[in-house]
Amino acid sequence: MALQTPAANPALASLRDIQTPVEIGLWPIAYGYWILIIIALMSSIAIFVYLSKRRKHNAAKRAALIELAELDLKATHYIANVSAVLKRAAMSYCERNLVASLSGSTWHKWLSQQVKQPPTELCELLSLSYQQQPLTESQAIALKQCAEQWLKNALPLSTTKSTSNRLSQMEAK
Repeated sequence: MALQTPAANPALASLRDIQTPVEIGLWPIAYGYWILIIIALMSSIAIFVYLSKRRKHNAAKRAALIELAELDLKATHYIANVSAVLKRAAMSYCERNLVASLSGSTWHKWLSQQVKQPPTELCELLSLSYQQQPLTESQAIALKQCAEQWLKNALPLSTTKSTSNRLSQMEAK
């Protein structure tokens, strides 16, 4: 059999060559990929916003820890300086009028209520504030360590109404 030419067979004249489809390119991206890209982008933005807010919220805690580390252990008013650092850090997280007026045993009670395990050594060392003899070096180091521990465990404080309720209960006692 010989090949037929289109002129010889009129039915073959109307046929065309097979057309191959166009190659699938990378663009435009399918809808599923767009959704995946949007979800990944939104998640990244949300994580970034969360971490930046968390960093900003913990800024007072970091500043207090740095300030505490820079205090001179042999200063004459070292205990008062440590107490002032603790008080400034606490005022950064709750209302000023709740913390600023606290002193003595009410201040120690308030410090103890902010953590799960009360810092008895911290309160004992803070109570030595106006003694005639200054702190020994080991007491000053212990005070610094206790204050650092309190800052790390207690801050950031919860700024709920329970703090003000606990404070009013303390003052009533």
